[in-house]
Amino acid sequence: MLRAVADTHVVIWYIFGDSRLSTTAQNTIAQIASSGDQVAFSSITLAEIVYLSEKGRISPLTLEHLLASVDTTDAVLPEVAFNRHIAEITDGY
Repeated sequence: MLRAVADTHVVIWYIFGDSRLSTTAQNTIAQIASSGDQVAFSSITLAEIVYLSEKGRISPLTLEHLLASVDTTDAVLPEVAFNRHIAEITDGY
């Protein structure tokens, strides 16, 4: 079940175990994952990662690393097309 939606920086920091990800965010994602649920990211995050890579602000391997984690059968971070339905599901979480 989709429990939350993460922004681009949270996704990047989470997949790389970056210390800039707050303890609260780390614990929230871990709690959601341990319950078998997921924290989605918007498909626009993929475009943002490409842009940030092209500008040299993040590693050029970021997109490859994220896609590899998304393609696993037990992915914690699935990609979703963010629309009204998704907003209504995650409203208030």
